Amino acid sequence: MNKFEPGSIARFVLRVEFIPYVLFTVIGTAILYVVGSIGISAVHNGSLIPPPTKLERYDCNAPFGSFSVSYLHGTDRVKIKSINGALDGTVQQNRFDWQGFANDRAMLGFAPPSEILFEDAKTLRIAGPDFQDLACVNSAEAVSQRRAISP
Repeated sequence: MNKFEPGSIARFVLRVEFIPYVLFTVIGTAILYVVGSIGISAVHNGSLIPPPTKLERYDCNAPFGSFSVSYLHGTDRVKIKSINGALDGTVQQNRFDWQGFANDRAMLGFAPPSEILFEDAKTLRIAGPDFQDLACVNSAEAVSQRRAISP
C-alpha cells in the first residue's frame, strides 16, 4: 500500500488535526509580514521612530527688529526666534498658543503673533498685538532666488 493515496490525503485534510496547521501557518505568515515591514521601515528611517518633520523657516522684518517663524502647514508646532530669545508654541485653527507667554514682551522683545492671516509656500502673513498683517518670506525660497540671480 502506498502511503500517499489520494483518499488518505483528503481524509487528512478534512480531519480536525489539520486545522491547527493551517491556522498556525496563517498567523505565522502575518507575524513575519508585520515584523518584516517594521524592520524595513526602521532601516529606511534609521530608527524605529519616524524622523520629525522639518519646519519651514519664514524670515520677518518688523519695525522693532527682525525675527524668524518656523512653521509647517498641517503640523501643530511653531517656533519663533528673535535676537532676544526663542519661544515654542502650538497652532490650532490658525491661532497661536504660546503656553502663557502670549503678551509677554520680555521673551522676544515684542509680543509674539497671535494668528495666521495667510500662508502659502512662499509667504506667511501674521498678526499680533504689536503688528498687523506682517508678511514673512520663506528663507529657502529667498536663498534659491538669490543663487539664481547672482553670477
